Order: sequence, then structure tokens, then C-alpha cells
Amino acid sequence: MWLSKPMVCERAVPAVASSPILAALTRLASLDPDQVADLREYLTRVPDPRKRRGLRHPLGSVLALAAAAVAAGAQSFTAIGEWAADAPQWALARLGTRFDPRRDRHVPPDEATIRRVLCDIDGDDLDAAVSGWIAATTDTPAGVAVDGKSLRGTFARTGGAGAHLLSALTHRDGTVLAQRQVTAGTSEISWIQPLLATLDLTGVVVTADALHTTRGLARYLARREAHYVFTVKANQHRLHARLAALPWPAAGHHISTGIGHGRLEQRTIEVLPAPANLDFPHAATVFQITRYRTDRATGTRETHTGYGITNLPAGTGPATIAGHLRRHWEIENRLHWVRDTTYREDHPRVRTGTAPRAMATLRNLAISALRTAGHTSIAAALRHTARDTTRPLTLFGIPT
Repeated sequence: MWLSKPMVCERAVPAVASSPILAALTRLASLDPDQVADLREYLTRVPDPRKRRGLRHPLGSVLALAAAAVAAGAQSFTAIGEWAADAPQWALARLGTRFDPRRDRHVPPDEATIRRVLCDIDGDDLDAAVSGWIAATTDTPAGVAVDGKSLRGTFARTGGAGAHLLSALTHRDGTVLAQRQVTAGTSEISWIQPLLATLDLTGVVVTADALHTTRGLARYLARREAHYVFTVKANQHRLHARLAALPWPAAGHHISTGIGHGRLEQRTIEVLPAPANLDFPHAATVFQITRYRTDRATGTRETHTGYGITNLPAGTGPATIAGHLRRHWEIENRLHWVRDTTYREDHPRVRTGTAPRAMATLRNLAISALRTAGHTSIAAALRHTARDTTRPLTLFGIPT
């Protein structure tokens, strides 16, 4: 449950001048709404699924209010309703809430209204509006990672499939450019092209896991003038066997090391020009990556070898390809992990209509906006925006 009362048992430690947290907070405080696209203009493009009769709260107002609340740390419909009830009159006016002349005040929608709206809204329309705003406020990416995530809280207690969302995340900034829901009975493979269809991919490096290493996607990305970096596993048994048989001892290589999760890891990547008989569209370079992992507590060692393929030019160095691979897996830490731990996305049992997807979209919006504002810690950023109603509005270019 989201708590607004601050803890008082800890002593505040002043940040040094070079602190990245202080730099991010200073950047957010200095944001000029006139220089940031106004989110309200994009949300008005979402069609209203409700009947006109008895309509009290404009759809764009409900969505803008929900977005502001989520950017302030709200994790549920109840928390959004509480944030709206506590919002000052000037903020409700900026968010476009209904004005009641008899009471001479702006009246925010209650939790039930917010819930109904987010349950009934078209998820594709909301994602399109949010993606449009993010595209207008971020630079053209050099690389995009594509990966899916299931919302465990949407799985029925008796079993069965829940909501599964496919996202495109920028390598450098960690902003969510697009999202699609993988419908029951289909797989991510069917949805990756619709996911990328609205993005400008010219010159962009698209990374994906072995599930998406398909000839169809390779041809699609080449037509879009994009580059791909795919991993190859045993499910592509012929391609995997051909890559394993190549003369890797003669390949150029790059070695990197890292420590994390209690393990010491050394990664060696070797690259070769793609052989003529590889039979994979537009392949120019192939690579082998070997990971040596040592558990620092037990001393246990593991070795894993994998392969990959890319249409990056044959002269592309191993360090460059290794960088793309590392940035691809950041989607786990910079998006999925943040939504799971900071927003506790998998804990609510919300399964009605499009509500799970809509809430995920609002979380993507908040994470992307905070990253664009310079924040590296989303948890710290949410605490910051929660302390002042002006901050989430300024974050979304809404004049205050």
C-alpha cells in the first residue's frame, strides 16, 4: 500500500555536489513545461468508450489524473483515487477535472470511476497516445531492446493464461517506446512487427532473444533499414549447428568481466564474417559468446557458450556487439524489475478488462518520463514527485 507519511527514524544525509541523484532532482525542478510536450494533448486522442448519457468526467481528465498519480507513486486504483481526493484545487483545474458551480470547486473522479475507465479503455489507443508523447519528448534511439513480460497477478487462481505484454525499450535512456499485449493463443513472434511498426527504425539496432531469431523478422528489419542482433539457441538446430562448427579459435575476440548477484563473471565474445552457406537473411557477422561464472560464496564455476547473428557490417568489432548484448538485457533491470519491485506490479489481483494493461502503460509512462528527466533511481524519483503536487504535472508538460 502506498504511504504518504514519511519515515522519521532515519537521519538525512546531504548529497554531495556530484551526486547523480541531486543532479536528476535539480534537472526535474528546472523543467520548463513550455519545453515539454503537454501530455493532455495526447490523451485527448484516446476515444472514450463510455456512453454520453450521464457522463460527468472527461476521459482526458481521468487519464491525466491517473498518470500524475502513478508518477507520484500510486500503485493501485485506490491509491490513485486517494491522490485525486487530496489534490489541491489548482491541480485539479490544470488536469481538467469537472467544475461544480453549485459547490464552486473542481470535483475529481472517485476510485470507482477511475477503475471503470481503465477497465473499459482500448489498450492499443492508450498505448498509442503514450508512445506518441514519449516519442515527442525523447531523442531518436540508437538501439531498441524487445522483450515480453507476463503480469503474474492476472493469472487466475485456477490456472490459465494472464496478460502478457511485449515492450520496446531504448538501450541508452531506458524509455518505453511501444507496448503491445500478446493475446491468448498467440506468441510474441506474432506481435513484434506490429510493436515496431510505428517506430522510426532507420539505422537503429534492434536486439531480441532467441525466440525472435526468425527469418521473417530479419527480412522485416532489413526492409525498415534497421540492424538486428539476435541470439541463437538449440531451437534453431540447423543454424545453431552451423555456428558451432565455425573456426572460432581464429576469430577476433573481446573479454569483459563483472561482479553482480554474488557472482564473478567473465564474458568472452568472438566474431567472424557470416559464411556464405549460412542461409539467414542479410546476415553479415556471427558471434560466439562464452560466460565463465564463479559463485563467490561457494566457489562453484559454470561455463555457458552461446551463439548469435547480426546484419551489422562484417567489420563490426566484438566489443561493439558485446555492448549491444549487455544493453539488451538491461530491459530486465530497467523496466521489468522496476515495475515488479518499485510498483509491485505482480501483487494486485486486477484481471478485469484492459485494466492490467492500462496500469502497465501508465507505469511505462512514469518510468520513461522520469528517465528523460535524468533520474537513475525510479524509487527515489517517485518519492521526490510524491512530495509536491507540482512535480508530476511539470514532468508531463502540464503548466502549473
